[in-house]
Amino acid sequence: MAEEENKEEVDLGEKLEKLVEEIKEVMERRKERIAELRAEIERIEQDNVSLENTIGELLKGF
Repeated sequence: MAEEENKEEVDLGEKLEKLVEEIKEVMERRKERIAELRAEIERIEQDNVSLENTIGELLKGF
């Protein structure tokens, strides 16, 4: 009986380790994706500034 309980504890420990590792991997991928999205937002904001300047210059001509 004690051996079965010990084996169950080991099995649960192994499962927990696997789950923790999977969670770490998911969190790392999300962190990378967030960095990509932030960079994309920054590029879009820079493009918007450029467009605003162009529109402003065009409107000055009227």
